[in-house]
Amino acid sequence: MWLMESLKPDYKTISEFRRLNVRPLQKLFREFVKLCKEWELVEGEVIANDGTKIKASNNKKNNYTKKKIEDRLGQIEKKIENYLTKMEEADKAEESPAEIEELKKRKEKYEGYKKELEKSGENEISTVDPDARLMGNNRGGVEMAYNVQSAVDGKHDIIIEYDVSMNPSDQHQMSRMAKKVMRKLKFRRFIMLADKGYYNGDDLLKLKKFKIKAIVSKQKPSNRKDLPEEFHSDKFIYDEKTDTYICPMGQTLSSPNAKTAKRRAFTNKAACADCPHRDKCTTAKTGFRMVTRNPYSKIYEETDKCFSDNKELYKRRQEIVEHPFGTVKHFMHGSYFLLRTRRKVCAEVALLFLGYNLKRAVNLLGFQGIMARLDALLLPFFAHFLNSGCFHLNLCLETA
Repeated sequence: MWLMESLKPDYKTISEFRRLNVRPLQKLFREFVKLCKEWELVEGEVIANDGTKIKASNNKKNNYTKKKIEDRLGQIEKKIENYLTKMEEADKAEESPAEIEELKKRKEKYEGYKKELEKSGENEISTVDPDARLMGNNRGGVEMAYNVQSAVDGKHDIIIEYDVSMNPSDQHQMSRMAKKVMRKLKFRRFIMLADKGYYNGDDLLKLKKFKIKAIVSKQKPSNRKDLPEEFHSDKFIYDEKTDTYICPMGQTLSSPNAKTAKRRAFTNKAACADCPHRDKCTTAKTGFRMVTRNPYSKIYEETDKCFSDNKELYKRRQEIVEHPFGTVKHFMHGSYFLLRTRRKVCAEVALLFLGYNLKRAVNLLGFQGIMARLDALLLPFFAHFLNSGCFHLNLCLETA
């Protein structure tokens, strides 16, 4: 500060630095995570995964869906027709007013958006930030946002990996995050915690293939509202040995479908016909209850058992993964993005999460502790530098 006479970089300089160093900033985040691993602040035994929606730099008014475009085009057509009718009545059709010219320009703009949607196959288009998508927020509304995923280590709540998704759903995100953790940090055989938003059969199968223990809360089954709880679908127990289901009344339901079928139906028409609880169990016109089974049913059953056996561990999920989001959003003012496009937003997330990890490291090791560890890392580098024949540096050091 003294050498520079307290000269400070302008906000534009900082902004340009951030814009021009998208990849290096992401690498910096991951390098600091590796340092935390060396300093034993990260152990890779229990990792919690969660996502949050962070507002994009794109107004909802600048986002268009197919329906919204069709509505706008319809409104413009009506306005043009009304103007032309008034002009004919006033006998002034020889000169088009400025209003019609403006409407025609807007019509061309929306037709251009429509062609872009048809070409890309997407459901929506954003004109300011092309990668931003309309997503639901925790306040019950919708806004232009990105779905930011994080993987947080359970030892000291250090964020060890992240991703930025344009998909509002959390499904299929957990296996991607696990893969990134395994590739970047070389962790194996860890436990992964996630809420019911990640309860997806294909994803759970991938985690099993990776030999990762997934503890994921179960989604509520889609039962009729008037159906008594004792006849809910989860009360029908599958017996793998006999390949049958046992209903709450003890009757056996079998399937005529082969085990290789994508969707199998299990029924017992005779038992349902004589059952005194049939009216409570089913309202189907066929008169009997049907239970279906798909290729993911087995992994769902294994996951449900794993969850019920590890409820105490699952209770730690919130304190591990959700409080970092709260810190970043409310204390670090990270509730909205300044940069546009997913590529640049990834760099902004890297900066935010690096800031959070630095706060955690300072709280755990103290400032002097971190500086001592950094000195230990830099001393071998400077020793090599001095011994490599750098005359000018040696001269400066001798003079000093």
